[in-house]
Amino acid sequence: MNGTPHTLVQIPPGVQCFVGPEARRRRAIEDVVLSVFEGWDYEEIIPPLLDYADVFAGPALGPKTYSFVGRDGSLLALRPDFTSLLAKIAAGRLRDRPAPIRLYYSGEVLRYEPPKAGRQSELYQMGLEQLGGVGPAADAEVVAIAAECLDRLGLTGWVIAVLEELRNRVESKDADGVREACARHGVPSGVAAATALLASLGGDPAVLAEAEAALSPWPAAQGAVRELRAVADALEDAGLGPNLAVDLGEVRGLDYYTGMVFRLYAPGLGFEVGGGGRYDGLLARFGRPMPAVGFMLGLDRVAALMGRQGADPGTAGPRVESLGDMPLGKALARARERRKAGGRIRFAADGGEAVRPAGETAP
Repeated sequence: MNGTPHTLVQIPPGVQCFVGPEARRRRAIEDVVLSVFEGWDYEEIIPPLLDYADVFAGPALGPKTYSFVGRDGSLLALRPDFTSLLAKIAAGRLRDRPAPIRLYYSGEVLRYEPPKAGRQSELYQMGLEQLGGVGPAADAEVVAIAAECLDRLGLTGWVIAVLEELRNRVESKDADGVREACARHGVPSGVAAATALLASLGGDPAVLAEAEAALSPWPAAQGAVRELRAVADALEDAGLGPNLAVDLGEVRGLDYYTGMVFRLYAPGLGFEVGGGGRYDGLLARFGRPMPAVGFMLGLDRVAALMGRQGADPGTAGPRVESLGDMPLGKALARARERRKAGGRIRFAADGGEAVRPAGETAP
């Protein structure tokens, strides 16, 4: 047999294994989240575990992709992301389906992470995409669905951070650096000042009015902030104002986002539990240009947060019933009867058999 004892009994770093109560807890979380997706009339899709590597090409996902050469010589990759796959499927297999196409998914993705980073390579994601969803209405719907998932899981204290992407020096919130960068590239001082202001704005959704006023000389930029404000206003009207924050100096790691993005935070974790946003240019890569918006929750992070908050997804299940000592055929008949009634059966006793073959008497 090949392999050392170490490799035969241990799993590689970055992947996971769950047994018994841990597995039941994760399934219960998944059931709650997917029931919310179904309740908003999204349709489940089970995409392939692997695809051609060029589906995931790009500076954000490319370096994290586990790729390999297939038997036919093609370069394949294990999926590091669901959104790119669903965009390809919408442009291919679902090309004749009219927009918007409303899909949800649940499953593992694999991304290479350096061992020293202390991060998982195998991630379980639950999410949805509205392919062809247009404007603030689609954006607000997706954010509201994410909020309902957290509510239904019994989580508290969470915040939706609605973001606007400003790259490079803006990511560091360095207003002076923004001005210097604009000056180096010949950007008018008014633009530099407005960009620096955006880099520093954050907190209450009211800052969007300030940003919209600052961008009045530039209608296109002002229009983007106005759309973001429409989303924030709708969420406040829907009762989500206490859970809403705005940050105009943030960026999102994945490079296909083009407009509003959002992240979901909660106390007790030093990282987001999920997020998403608008990606209007991605489907054009696959030959079907149309707008899109979506989000995902990381099951591992949600489970960790629920553990810290003591939230219970309802994993106890029915009480285990023992059949006692009876002939095998009768025991099977009784087990089938109890299973039809929804009972949970343990057919064999812990120390041996709870049932005996026909004709054999009890000792």
